[in-house]
Amino acid sequence: MLIFRRKEWTNMLSVMFIKSETKELKPFQKLSIPEACEITETLETQYRRTRKKAHADFFILDEEDQEIYAGTLSIGSGHARHVVNHIKKKLGSLKMDDIQEARKRSFLEQLEKEVLDHLKTTDGSFSLGEEKEDDVQTTQTPVLSTRNRRLIYGGGILSLLILSATCFSTIATSQDRAETIQDLQKQVKLEQKITGTYERALLGDSQEALKQLSSIDEQSLTKEQKNVYMSLLVDQKKYEKAVQLQRDHPEVVESMISKKGDVNELKEFQQKFPSQNGAFDLAYHEQRWEDMMSRSGVGMTDKRYEMKAYGYLKLDKVKEAKEAAAHIQSQDLNQKIETYEKTKKEIEETKKQVEEENKKDKKDESKIKSLTDQQKKQEEALKNL
Repeated sequence: MLIFRRKEWTNMLSVMFIKSETKELKPFQKLSIPEACEITETLETQYRRTRKKAHADFFILDEEDQEIYAGTLSIGSGHARHVVNHIKKKLGSLKMDDIQEARKRSFLEQLEKEVLDHLKTTDGSFSLGEEKEDDVQTTQTPVLSTRNRRLIYGGGILSLLILSATCFSTIATSQDRAETIQDLQKQVKLEQKITGTYERALLGDSQEALKQLSSIDEQSLTKEQKNVYMSLLVDQKKYEKAVQLQRDHPEVVESMISKKGDVNELKEFQQKFPSQNGAFDLAYHEQRWEDMMSRSGVGMTDKRYEMKAYGYLKLDKVKEAKEAAAHIQSQDLNQKIETYEKTKKEIEETKKQVEEENKKDKKDESKIKSLTDQQKKQEEALKNL
């Protein structure tokens, strides 16, 4: 299951173990790449020496703490020296197209940069014993995800990544809930079918995935799984089916399309399912600020209050922007408004200096030019805010 971001990998990657059979790897504690490699390398050595084995589910997080990779590390198996070595071996064994291959290399290079020199491997492999990778119990398929896909799918993909853990948990508590083994087997088979379908979708086979999903009873899909299904329908412009999937609530589908930021897609959906919400979002994406503000009956969300505040700034209405921002708690938005006010004040001060220089009998042309250039830069900064 592989999908890569469409931007260059940046630094400050980190590791978070979410489920571990070892006390040394605490759940939900964020570690730097060097720290994670040191700890997992030490554990691997210790477990190999004592012939113990353990598994740990983990995420690789980007600088914004968004999940970009998920996997399961088999400690004591001899398969990998540490967590990064594990990822290199896993991804190295997967075939993909040229674009994904380039993104994979970029990701692995960034990981390798953060590994301490004494823990780096020369050939990307590491073997401590006779046990083969196929014999190592793994419960997750590695995933690299694009920002766009992550926004569309939300938690759906991640819930599928921990499928096995969920199934084991369900089985463990089945007696308490008086569920039968037969019911659980059906549940696992269904989840496996759904997971396989999403794997094909993520690898680009959307048509086959849609075909498979359409054959599954919608009542059996979770909310997150329905969102993934809906995103595939939207990608294929099957808007009517997507709305039907959401029990005839087009605003849910419209909100998803708006988050993607695809103006043409939003236009097309708005033509088929016109709404004030859609008109507001479309006006924002097309930067029609006055039209956006004139819309009434819009279902306001935190995102739309943010959009409205930004629109007011573009219209140079700082007071109204602050009023819109007061509806939500957004440090970034408040900082943007503060920067706008500061830059606007600086522009006025620069204009005043230019006017004063022009009034002088003996003008300093060099200074005037410098101030004029400064004003242009300030105005450009305000425009791009």
